[in-house]
Amino acid sequence: MLLGWLREWSASLFSSDDNETTPYLQYVLLFQAGVSAVELYLDWRQRKCYELKYIPKELEKQVKPEKFQKAQNYGKDKNTFSILSEVIQTGVHMTLFATHSLPRLWKYCSQIIEKHSFMNSIPAELQTTLLFSSVLFLGNKLISLPFRIYNTFVLEQRYGFNKTTGKLFVKDLVTGTLISAVIGYPSLMGLWYVLELSGQKLWLYFWLFTSSLSILLALLYPPLIMPLFNKFQPLQDQKLRQEIEELATQVGFPLNKIYVMDGSKRSSHSNAFMYGIWKKGIVLYDSLLEQNKDHDERILAVLAHEMGHWKMKHTQKMLLIGLLHSLVLSWSYGKTANNESIYRSFGFDTKAHIIGLLLFSELLTPLDSVLSLIMNFISRRFEYSADDYARNMGYSSYLIEALVTLHLENLSTMHPDPLYSLYHNSHPTLTERIHALEKDDSETKKNQ
Repeated sequence: MLLGWLREWSASLFSSDDNETTPYLQYVLLFQAGVSAVELYLDWRQRKCYELKYIPKELEKQVKPEKFQKAQNYGKDKNTFSILSEVIQTGVHMTLFATHSLPRLWKYCSQIIEKHSFMNSIPAELQTTLLFSSVLFLGNKLISLPFRIYNTFVLEQRYGFNKTTGKLFVKDLVTGTLISAVIGYPSLMGLWYVLELSGQKLWLYFWLFTSSLSILLALLYPPLIMPLFNKFQPLQDQKLRQEIEELATQVGFPLNKIYVMDGSKRSSHSNAFMYGIWKKGIVLYDSLLEQNKDHDERILAVLAHEMGHWKMKHTQKMLLIGLLHSLVLSWSYGKTANNESIYRSFGFDTKAHIIGLLLFSELLTPLDSVLSLIMNFISRRFEYSADDYARNMGYSSYLIEALVTLHLENLSTMHPDPLYSLYHNSHPTLTERIHALEKDDSETKKNQ
């Protein structure tokens, strides 16, 4: 029965013929309600884990009872916040579609453009698209703003993580909005012209444009956008710098720069990452350095893990998978773009490109939900491989220490529910990673 429904759904979805009998809107609302129900169920399962009073045996020696309880309380509060925000934001999202508010908004924007055309050289549909997208963007900002404020100044503040001042919060909000406008408007205009002029090869040019844009933004983000929010200074610790450079030379990593980022001005959460394609840069959060002061070997273990990702070409593989994923979606969009019954089902009397993309993203939510599980599975395999790479370099015990330290300092979940983790997490849990590292160590010793 389910397979029959899926065949009927895909056949009607990819048909350019009118099919008034397919209730696309109802299907979308039903599926979104189902996804929300599943996610709420998983949240409930994870919430039960925050009630547990015992420390996992893998962490008994490293975790003090008061730290464990604080992490449990933090996780429970985050869980409550997640449930409330999920219910409210999903409710708003579904209401907009169920009440046909978006078609009315499009008509209103179109009427404004007809009366007050701002640029006669630009097609009216494109002007309406820019206005419509601006209203949706700002509306989403306003809806999410109370949640951001509560998360930053109440939840994170309560557990000592927040370092963001009100002034910095407003500055980040304004800067982020301006950057979105500077990048978003030209990108949206370029995309509109690509869709308008592509003809029968719409899916191909759409894929080429969006893929190229994504790669370009990934390249420009670290050197041009991130410095607008944080300061990056060369690593001053000469001993640690030399150790990192020696590690990079040992594995052939093309290291160019080592920076320290002032992440602590917003939060005491810590992290590290690498960037670049040919010449690689390493960025260490200042909070990471502070939390591992006098323990350089932990920093090196984390970087050995990251270099493992590079050595095994995980980034390139994920990029290739992402491009293939977007190619499938682009082909699918090309098949649905002219299905007028989809537009009418959602209350639209126009086949404007932005509307087609908006509705397509809603219709393909089931597929993306499945693909996200697959991507999580692949990502977790890569994390295990990178851990194993660091272990083979002799950093097993130091990597465990680093992972535990990061976990404790960030008050991360110590009792993850397996189903919740499977659905949400792109990384294995801490206990899973420790178990794998210790198991591999014991097997290596047996074989020696």
